[in-house]
Amino acid sequence: MGNPLFQNQPQNNGNPVLNMVNSLRSQGTSGAVFNQLYQNNPVAPNGVSFRDLYDKVRNMTPEEAFRQNGLDFNNFRNLKW
Repeated sequence: MGNPLFQNQPQNNGNPVLNMVNSLRSQGTSGAVFNQLYQNNPVAPNGVSFRDLYDKVRNMTPEEAFRQNGLDFNNFRNLKW
């Protein structure tokens, strides 16, 4: 099924993070996408902004960041993009 954040489903319309990701997916390098997200600082439906999340996990490994937020990094790693 894949990650619903990256699926173009009608129920995701209006999600500012999804809209930002969809518009940036094909643009530039990952660094350029990161800079755009950090500058625009979209807020997820749960109220967490991109910049706040990045600042929270800045010095962590991806595994640590996922674990701290109750996510399984292996599930993310195995997603089919």
